[in-house]
Amino acid sequence: MVRKYSVLICMVISVILLAIAILVYPGGSLLDKNSIGFGWSKNFISNLFETKAINGSENPGWIWALIGMAFHSVGYGIIFINMSKKIPSIK
Repeated sequence: MVRKYSVLICMVISVILLAIAILVYPGGSLLDKNSIGFGWSKNFISNLFETKAINGSENPGWIWALIGMAFHSVGYGIIFINMSKKIPSIK
């Protein structure tokens, strides 16, 4: 059962961890260094992976973003492995 839904499990865990990273992001954007929090129209996803936020504060969410992206990558890896098994080999 877990193997069947492993991609879905990885993606759900990834989204949850990235959401935590977004919620704890202290703030700052390219347009306004003093803004509070993460804004989808003002920040880039890559801002979540910095140890310091744009406003200069420590970013406690960088580890959540890093682990979330790791789960995302594992999920895609499982997809590619599963798809490669379905492609017939040419001999």
